[in-house]
Amino acid sequence: MNDDEVRSLGARYGLRRDNFILDPVTDHECFARDDIRTQEIAEGLDIDVVTGLAPKRLVWGPYGSGKTHTLMRTMEELSQLTPIHYVRIECPDLAKKSRFHDLYREGIMRGIGEEFTVRLMESVVRKVGFRRAEELRTELRRWFGDEEIAKAAERLFDPNFERLRLWRWISGVNLSRGDLDILGQTQDLTQAEAARLADVVIMLGKLLKELEGKTLVVVLDEMERLVSIGPETIVTFMSGFTRLVDPNQRSVSILIGASAAVESEMVDIFSGNSPVTSRLGGDAKIEIPSLSDPDVNRFIEGVLAYLRDKTQDIERLVSESQPPGENLTVRFFPFTAEAVEALKTKTQLLTPRELTMQMTRALGRAHRKQKRVITSDCVV
Repeated sequence: MNDDEVRSLGARYGLRRDNFILDPVTDHECFARDDIRTQEIAEGLDIDVVTGLAPKRLVWGPYGSGKTHTLMRTMEELSQLTPIHYVRIECPDLAKKSRFHDLYREGIMRGIGEEFTVRLMESVVRKVGFRRAEELRTELRRWFGDEEIAKAAERLFDPNFERLRLWRWISGVNLSRGDLDILGQTQDLTQAEAARLADVVIMLGKLLKELEGKTLVVVLDEMERLVSIGPETIVTFMSGFTRLVDPNQRSVSILIGASAAVESEMVDIFSGNSPVTSRLGGDAKIEIPSLSDPDVNRFIEGVLAYLRDKTQDIERLVSESQPPGENLTVRFFPFTAEAVEALKTKTQLLTPRELTMQMTRALGRAHRKQKRVITSDCVV
């Protein structure tokens, strides 16, 4: 067995991995689209933050166009401009009769997490300190802005209190009568109004800003899944989102990612005439379209540069691997120029996801054909 056979598939072609698939969460360092200016988006968000607003945006475009990648890259760049704590929340699978409460419990609060939530509440308790009963409750109500939450948080003064009870209650889980009594509550949040649940999220943003000087950014992604919601419960989502994106809500930044081939196909909650989008305003919509033909080459070049194995001598590989009848350069290695053109003509939808998938399949075919580079006949 020779050295070439021992090396991984990717290494044979001067790559750090065996495919071109980009994970928007872990590969946000690679943003190969130069037609989308994430730095400018981040600077726009920063302007809202420094002027005392909590920015809200709706990022939309066709499936695979790079919305999540755009959001994650923007969050990294925004974090360089201003102190933030961001959480990406992927919309859970919801049934026809699901309510905003289900998104709150299974999506938003699960994404924000127990540790973050209880830590903020414990910070308030430590800051308030021990006081006479009435003075204590007044101060806790001032911090939390909610009598029931203040009453539940009061239990944190007890070193033997099981914090999981507080988390289960505030995250919208159905509790037993005994647990509710311990928390000083008459009911859990399973039947709470959507606006009430939104106010819990807003409260967490307010606490984070006051205690740590950071802006809470909630990235609600894959929101096109809300298309499954039926007419009998969609009003609860309208109510919850309307509260979150209201311009006067200045504690939590809300970024929404939703797929739609054209704006008219947007899920009803974010359609052009909905109460949610009217509060967002036209300037808050950011379209991430498919790539246009001139941008495809730069996108492919950017992906290759990101995944290239810097320890390998690419110029030597190019000089040793020139295929007959096709042109090979360092810029697109291991693809020939003809293979790149074939990718553009044979990929039905020019989105980053589709292009990287076709690039990966072409890589696999070149490997199976025992080619040293990816030629046009590997793109089908």
